[in-house]
Amino acid sequence: MFNLDITRGVLLAIARPELTIYQNEKKHIGYEIRIRVNIRADSVDFLEEINRVLLENNIRSNVKYSEGKHRPKPILWVSGIRNVVSVCNLIGTSPSSKTDWAQFNEAANIIYDGLHNTQDGLDRLLELKGELV
Repeated sequence: MFNLDITRGVLLAIARPELTIYQNEKKHIGYEIRIRVNIRADSVDFLEEINRVLLENNIRSNVKYSEGKHRPKPILWVSGIRNVVSVCNLIGTSPSSKTDWAQFNEAANIIYDGLHNTQDGLDRLLELKGELV
């Protein structure tokens, strides 16, 4: 039903990229970084269709029928740096009304290249999040 162009449109319209940085003393630089893309919807069938198109393009994603007790709606998420970078490449430099995909793409590439394990890379990620000026 969906094709790649429709999936790109869905990603641009409703996907929420997420970059989380939190302290973790067990990590080399003292911080842990999580990057993923979430899509929330009312219909599991809709998310399963997006999941199918992503899988056809070698991007692994997961669909959960209920996000949790306080968010009973289904959610699809793309995690794993290779998958996230593939989503960024799929979207390209298309403008979006909700998200600055160029900044998210830069953050994903910093992590993909392993630069997040350096102080300069971590500082740049914090700048992209707006937590460091």
